[in-house]
Amino acid sequence: MKKFLLAMALVVSACTIQQTDDPGIGDHALTTLVFAADGSVLAEWHAGEDRIMTTLDQVPQHMIDAVVAIEDERFWTHAGVDVQAILRAARVNTEVGSIVQGGSTITQQYIKNTLLTNEVTLERKVEEASLALKLESTLNKEEILERYLNTVYFGSGAYGISTAAANYFGKPVSLLTVSESSLLAGLIQAPSSIDPRNNPEGALARRELVLQKMVELDYVDYATAATANVQPLVLAPRPTDSLRTRYPYFVEELKSRLLDDERLGATPTDRYNTLFKGGLRIYTTIDPASQATAELAIDNVVPQDGPDVALVAIEPGTGMVRAMIGGRDFYDQNDPIAMFNLATQGRRQPGSAFKPFVLAAALESGIELGDVIAGGRDVVIETDAKPWEVENYASLRFPDLPVLEATVFSVNVAYARLVDIVGPDRVTEIAGRLGITGPLLPYHALALGAQEVSPIDMASAYSTFAAGGLHTEPIFFTKIESTTGEVLIDNAPPATRVIDTWISDQVTTALTQVVDRGTGRRANIGRPVAGKTGTSQDHKDAWFVGYTPQLSAAVWVGYAESPAPMEEPNTPFSVTGGTWPAEIWANFAAGVLNGVSYGGLTGTHDLGLIPVAIDTVTGLLAGPACPREFVVMMHLPPDSIPTETCTLQTLRSSGSNLKPGFVPPVVDRPITDGVADLNALGYEVKVSWVDGDVNGTIVDQDPVAESALPYGSTVLISVVGPEPGAEMPNVLAFTQQAAVAELTIKGIPVRIVEQAEDVESDATRRAGRVWSQSPPAGSIPDEAAVIWVNPGEG
Repeated sequence: MKKFLLAMALVVSACTIQQTDDPGIGDHALTTLVFAADGSVLAEWHAGEDRIMTTLDQVPQHMIDAVVAIEDERFWTHAGVDVQAILRAARVNTEVGSIVQGGSTITQQYIKNTLLTNEVTLERKVEEASLALKLESTLNKEEILERYLNTVYFGSGAYGISTAAANYFGKPVSLLTVSESSLLAGLIQAPSSIDPRNNPEGALARRELVLQKMVELDYVDYATAATANVQPLVLAPRPTDSLRTRYPYFVEELKSRLLDDERLGATPTDRYNTLFKGGLRIYTTIDPASQATAELAIDNVVPQDGPDVALVAIEPGTGMVRAMIGGRDFYDQNDPIAMFNLATQGRRQPGSAFKPFVLAAALESGIELGDVIAGGRDVVIETDAKPWEVENYASLRFPDLPVLEATVFSVNVAYARLVDIVGPDRVTEIAGRLGITGPLLPYHALALGAQEVSPIDMASAYSTFAAGGLHTEPIFFTKIESTTGEVLIDNAPPATRVIDTWISDQVTTALTQVVDRGTGRRANIGRPVAGKTGTSQDHKDAWFVGYTPQLSAAVWVGYAESPAPMEEPNTPFSVTGGTWPAEIWANFAAGVLNGVSYGGLTGTHDLGLIPVAIDTVTGLLAGPACPREFVVMMHLPPDSIPTETCTLQTLRSSGSNLKPGFVPPVVDRPITDGVADLNALGYEVKVSWVDGDVNGTIVDQDPVAESALPYGSTVLISVVGPEPGAEMPNVLAFTQQAAVAELTIKGIPVRIVEQAEDVESDATRRAGRVWSQSPPAGSIPDEAAVIWVNPGEG
């Protein structure tokens, strides 16, 4: 022990005092802070040590006083080594028989924290004291204290006073009270043994000791200390709970992208160390108000036990991601896909939401919105692989119509013809330019959304239309700063022109009409909106993607883990892009844009079109007797307007009065007549065979007569007689009605293609009759039979 005292004396009296370099905070890791667009903290990233840097002017005076009082009461007067403290420690060490106290000053502790090890030996204490004396000639007291407060350990993984304030009390250091400050100061000596979460009694006893010392040194008066000492201990959640970040789908996507960003380091290890140990300040694009609006919009539309929802909102022109919903609950331990980000990782079929890319390719190739495309109910397109059979949604029939109207009413037949004219290669190429980053194969079915895309890609691509043909890659942060405030990355990606402005304007013209009077009417929010609905063929995916000048957002709805049709009984009704997705989009956009001045979208161009009412059951002009639910207002060129008007007579078959939308009575009628009536109303028919008196007579139907039933639904009928074989009959030259009845009797499902024969005279002579069938007569169909029927009345 004499050697110890002698060494200390030598240090104090004989050491040649020279300046030493400022050690900063040593090689300790710093915590990276992630901020939202409004300046609030989203997350804290650190590896092992959790440390947030702060400046001394951010620390309350009572926090400074508490630390000085309990750790180094003569800090402001000594030269780095406190001789009185050394002598006191010597007495204690002599009594114990080993070195348990060293009389270390704040300066010495700072040296130990940054430059030395934690070993307690004579040599290390001498070195510590020597360096402390030298440092006091390099830095002033305030600088030393600031560095100390940023390096000292407070327990529970918290290094530095700011981290401790957030860890234990969930607040910035500047808001610490006298009671909280004295408790934190007391932890420095034994942060583990008096951890206030595990040992609140020990922590409170230590707090009382700190307050007594503060009164003794006149840092606070007795009344203030007494009040602080009776304050209850209210702690923030444990760090394991607080590690749950806000908006985790966004934050995890940001983290993943940064770990791949070579601006943060050449190797993965370099990038990891920079991100989790570098004390960065990352300023993100996420807007908490927009995020809250997105969450509320989903909650207001989709039931809690309903399908999953993904939403991404991007600011056109800048690419800033303003809101992101990637799933139900990122932290749900009972959900095997909880951490799978549906907004960025999820890839699903977009259905007709992909059609704007076909439209852009068509416009770029010289086709105009006013150009007329053949309509109909279905079409077969010859491709390099095989014939491509396309039918309109719900088997609706449309007349020949302009490209504009084909877009407004999402006419599959017209777009199948359009992609055949333009070529699928051109569509995949322009989709990539606009912002679709995933792989796309140049197949015709791409036009109807048969390949998979992600919501973030769809929002990004549509934002290119909103920005007048300028594409900006989606970004998740605007800048990254070092701990000292130096800007390391200024993240402002350039806007690149990928299509001409007039093309994006024409696309916007069409998509505005989709919302005003087409399939996207539920997305109308009373201001200019352009958008497109999309529904996959089996109702497993439903989309709405829309934009204004200030916002581009994609909404996807579907069952993520086990894709299932969004039809009864899974959902209350058949979910399409024009239902829940459009409603979510409208709720979200209306909230986000509330108070934002209107920005102009391109208006409708004068294409010389005439508005007419079309009955989509017959494709004819809608007469006064046509049911309104099947009538749409279309804008057609004069020479494409049908000349025949839909009347009740056009909906009659075999003298039966038919009412669209309601099941006709077919019981006690021959199967041929009953099936003809059901087919005339757009219903599919399934037959079961039962015993009875008169073969071929319908004896039961489900639903019953006069039941309301949507177009395209299936009606079950029971027919007397033995079940026929499945051999394909010869229906060539049959009328369409007779052919369908014959095939239905045989139990063979049928698909009708209305297409004229190659020889015009034959097509005219055999109008309304079957001119080709697949498979041929006598064979066994593997699936539905296909018959080709000449247009016209047979």
